Amino acid sequence: MQLHQFKYLTNRFVIAIIIFVVWIAFIDDNSLLYLKGLDKQIEDLQTKKAFYQEGIKQQKQTLKDLNDDKKLQKYAREELLMKKEGEDIYLIETTEK
Repeated sequence: MQLHQFKYLTNRFVIAIIIFVVWIAFIDDNSLLYLKGLDKQIEDLQTKKAFYQEGIKQQKQTLKDLNDDKKLQKYAREELLMKKEGEDIYLIETTEK
């Protein structure tokens, strides 16, 4: 019985198929391990793309809001620390724990 199983393992076609599968799975430049790494990179890039697209969307909304004079003044005062002539600005720093 064991001799019969050994005969199939020494068949040159079976050996060629085993070598081919090992080559494709682990050794080749486009191996399964390499392709899995590329899939991980694609996921990471898609996450970054969604993050930046959301940022662009927020910046476009801010730019659209700045067309209003009152909102433009508020933005300049709060974000850029600008002031009107004769005004004093007091900055209060808080420490968060």
